[in-house]
Amino acid sequence: MRKNIIFIVFCMAIAACGKSANNQTPQQLAAAACEAEAKIRIGEKTYQIDMAALAASAKTSDGGWELNVPIVIDPGLRDEVKQTLECKVRAKDDKTLEITDIQFIY
Repeated sequence: MRKNIIFIVFCMAIAACGKSANNQTPQQLAAAACEAEAKIRIGEKTYQIDMAALAASAKTSDGGWELNVPIVIDPGLRDEVKQTLECKVRAKDDKTLEITDIQFIY
């Protein structure tokens, strides 16, 4: 019951984002937050990530979302690296999402 209440509150917080959300689901918003943080961590390197798969992987966890998906860094190059991106997201306030943990796992 408590998880359901937390989930509902989280969804309401996401819904409060309104126009900036462009009718995205909470899972899509969480995936976008994870992708944005991954991009910062990766820096200038190119990468490939399946955003639909990332959003589909979202599972509720501790009042937020836990997501994971394969990511390829420097695809097609000699330095290409295949990893798994693991990310945890929660609603910081009514308008922003906060990445609580992000990992690149070989």
